[in-house]
Amino acid sequence: MKTLRNSTNDALKQVKQLILAFEGSEQSNLYNVPPDNVMSGVGKHVRHILDHFLAFQQGLISGCVDYNVRHRDGRLEDDPQLALALLDDISDWLEHASITDRAIDVESEISVSDSINQHFRSSISRELCYLINHTIHHVAYAKLLTAQHGVTIDDGLGIAPSTATYLRGQQA
Repeated sequence: MKTLRNSTNDALKQVKQLILAFEGSEQSNLYNVPPDNVMSGVGKHVRHILDHFLAFQQGLISGCVDYNVRHRDGRLEDDPQLALALLDDISDWLEHASITDRAIDVESEISVSDSINQHFRSSISRELCYLINHTIHHVAYAKLLTAQHGVTIDDGLGIAPSTATYLRGQQA
């Protein structure tokens, strides 16, 4: 479980690098400005990622992770400092909380055309794995947005774990 929690924090470190890339740059005011022909800026992706972690955290308390009930705090989209503070809080919680693998219920909408909720049985480890992949997916998309704003970030951000392993093998 410790390895899984550490890997989850590694994914959150990518989010932090994404936010910090805007700080001190000429483009710092573009953190949540969508490039042309794009619906959302980096800040919306950061908020969305954090919402999922907050839903997971609340689910550990209630016994059901409900990904439909998210905070959707727009301030996280516009205020990188607030997002960084929450990100640090979540990382600290993941590192120090007494989280053990066990079964847990999950609730989530599953249809884009109708309001259809599905109830699942899952586990803490499976949900952490989901959060890692979900985070990396959004970091990859947000990385494209940063490039359109002329903000440079590490090429390794937003790369899926299995792809990173493959790329390391290609370099060897």
